[in-house]
Amino acid sequence: MKKSVLSLGVLTAAAALVLTGCSSAGESTVADDCEPTVGVETVKDGVLSVALTNTPPYSLEEDGDIAGIDSLMIKEFAAAECLEIDFAPYTYATAIPAIEQARVDVALGGFYRTQARADVVTLSTPLYLDELSVYSEEGYSTVDELLGKTIGTVEGYLWVDDLKSLPGTETRVYPDSLSLAQDLKAGRLDAALDGYGAAVVATQGEDYTIEVLQEDERVQSTSVPSQTAVLFDPANTELADAFNVLAEEMREDGRLVEYLAEYGLPASAAEVGEERLI
Repeated sequence: MKKSVLSLGVLTAAAALVLTGCSSAGESTVADDCEPTVGVETVKDGVLSVALTNTPPYSLEEDGDIAGIDSLMIKEFAAAECLEIDFAPYTYATAIPAIEQARVDVALGGFYRTQARADVVTLSTPLYLDELSVYSEEGYSTVDELLGKTIGTVEGYLWVDDLKSLPGTETRVYPDSLSLAQDLKAGRLDAALDGYGAAVVATQGEDYTIEVLQEDERVQSTSVPSQTAVLFDPANTELADAFNVLAEEMREDGRLVEYLAEYGLPASAAEVGEERLI
């Protein structure tokens, strides 16, 4: 969510592609007689321009198309508004300026709803939660089970300081999810803690159990997990408003839960609660 589990080489290639312009997500499938649900303005007429971060399972490129949870939602939105999708790969660092400068309409990638981002772009309604999860061979799921162990997590998350404060426990902090997963596999950690989606990707093909860390006052993020959003041009409130209406419909009728399940996330991730910023 915050971090990609992709290699440096993939990220470098993605950054290079940003400089070459947008790639098409496929030939237009918009029917000539398509009637938009709302009728929104976009950077390019008839096109929804997408900044796609490589942050599986939230957003990624797959077989020349956009994929991931955010992508499934934005595809449905584009179809409802009779828009083609054009996309280009971005990093977190480059996606936000692209939104600010109205070079793209929307940025995808499980962005946390932070005050700093809300100051410069429009955040969508909360879409789903990034729940603090622990993966290990033993299936740890409580803070008590982690005490006295050597555990690891990824820098920048809200829970890092709380984990460092656990008595008798060594907490190692890694620059990205891939490095964390590699040290667990190498036997240098007893357990790894990450966002649930990142944990799902990191454990593919490995014999680990992923558990949402049970609520514990010693780790505040177990009580108040981070909400995610997609990002919109702050000058185009109608676009964000139209997406928000559809996103809430997806939550109410269960489509969002289906999208989460398709990428291995629990139904509880759709239960976002009241809007909040961190």
